[in-house]
Amino acid sequence: MTESPATLDAILASIRARVMSPADEGDDAPPPVVAEAPPPVPLADVAITPGVASMTLDELIRSLLASHVQAWLDANMPEIVEKLAREEIRRLTGKL
Repeated sequence: MTESPATLDAILASIRARVMSPADEGDDAPPPVVAEAPPPVPLADVAITPGVASMTLDELIRSLLASHVQAWLDANMPEIVEKLAREEIRRLTGKL
């Protein structure tokens, strides 16, 4: 079973529309939750924050980078998922 490029594009457009838009009114599934990344913590604030002195270096780095990693994921994840979905659809339909 091989799918034409138009069918493949239609499938991906359907997936993209479902992921990017809120759920239909008739759908029982809740709309996807998109969490905003908190703004990065200024380094000056970290130095005076209570409890930071007891943090390990790994914990401090994680706390500083968490919002940056989340922002990168929010910006790049849809493209990554679309690419992987396209590859999987091609694999399943026998297209190489």
